[in-house]
Amino acid sequence: MNGLGAIDRLRRLLAIIPWVAAAGGMPLEEVTRRFDYPREDLLEDIWYVVQMIGVAPFGPGDMIEARVEDDWVYIEYTSWFARPMTLRPEEVLRLLAAGQSVAEFTSGDDLGPLGRALTKLSAMVEPEVRGAIDVRLGVADDGLLAALQAARADRRVVEIDYYSYARDEATTRLVEPHGLTADAGHWYLSAHCRMADGPRVFRLDRISRFRVGDERYPEPASPVAGPEGFLAEGDYPEVELLLEPSVRWVISQYPHAGIQEADDGRLRIRLAVASTAWLERLLLRLGSAAVVVEAPAGLGEDLRSSAAARLLARYAG
Repeated sequence: MNGLGAIDRLRRLLAIIPWVAAAGGMPLEEVTRRFDYPREDLLEDIWYVVQMIGVAPFGPGDMIEARVEDDWVYIEYTSWFARPMTLRPEEVLRLLAAGQSVAEFTSGDDLGPLGRALTKLSAMVEPEVRGAIDVRLGVADDGLLAALQAARADRRVVEIDYYSYARDEATTRLVEPHGLTADAGHWYLSAHCRMADGPRVFRLDRISRFRVGDERYPEPASPVAGPEGFLAEGDYPEVELLLEPSVRWVISQYPHAGIQEADDGRLRIRLAVASTAWLERLLLRLGSAAVVVEAPAGLGEDLRSSAAARLLARYAG
């Protein structure tokens, strides 16, 4: 037979390990025959895969023991495999919260193995504590989120009224929903925007009105990316900032590229600029904690100075 692919070899190994361990050893020929596993591939995986399985700190007593002697395969678990898994109360809560967060984004009532696992974990938590767990993936209206999930599943065009923070304007758009993502405390819709005639990402809490239409759109060949794809490279001019450690939050809130950390803890990053209004607000907010290192004409310190001057004039007036 032809050589097995990596996935096929892994699937067979996952079945072979407990079978051989439970039997206390099996003839090599029997293992290769039963699992349709080429002899050379099996020997290689026993030496270079199975023997590498273990737990930290990966000492001699922490690894699975696998060996081949006189054409017999032996696989023995170490003591950590025999011990029942124990979880501290805080670990149970973390697992339960993580599982519920996944369930929040799973369509349908039958969650399968996830549902059964959540049921078992819930039984391990006191009722008053279990009732206090509230998973919030992001800020979004439940009706809007449900409508967009349904529109995406049915491939229906949605009309939205959307406020663009970067451009400081409200627009009405027709969008073709491709995906929903929770990121950094907010929900985002990735979609093809007909007004822009291209891929866009919309923050749900900036959608003031929506209407799911009857028109269906074709299955997208390349669905729009999530938050990491906010701005396609080269679409917008970029500025390079040097940030003090106190404003590291910038790297988690805005799409960026080319992070470099200096010895003094400051960060040098590049930000794509969708509009001068957005950059003005950001520079004013950062104040002296950010220095513009490099920027196209009109987007450097002169932009911050002019914005500050306008604010002072308004308050002085």
